Amino acid sequence: MAIKIAAILTCFNRREKTVKCLDSLFRAENQYNHSHDSEELYVTVYLTDDACSDGTADAVRGVCKGRELHILQGDGHCYWAGGMRLAWGEALKNQEEFDFFLLLNDDTMVYSNVFEQLFFAHDYAIATYHKPGLYSGIICDIN
Repeated sequence: MAIKIAAILTCFNRREKTVKCLDSLFRAENQYNHSHDSEELYVTVYLTDDACSDGTADAVRGVCKGRELHILQGDGHCYWAGGMRLAWGEALKNQEEFDFFLLLNDDTMVYSNVFEQLFFAHDYAIATYHKPGLYSGIICDIN
């Protein structure tokens, strides 16, 4: 069984933060796949590059090498909400492929057990309310 997640992000000139964010996401994906033999997790990234001038898109291509990546080009006026709408709209064109949509700020790093927690919340919602929900995680400063 495979679980497919569309990770949706937007960025503007935050190359290092965006790369760290994606690196943490892929580490969590790898950890999940190493500890769960019965199902494999696949993350596809949809990223709006809102006219970055700091090389963010190239850096993201490097960290996403060998992974499904869709970079959408903004005009520099998308800001966070517009960039997220653009990326999510593109992901929705393939919505039948995905089990989950993960909206992620490019300046956050996920914990290594993020997917276990996501699936725990999902299973709880199904068991308790008989339908899926929207799940939100806390964000903290790790410094």
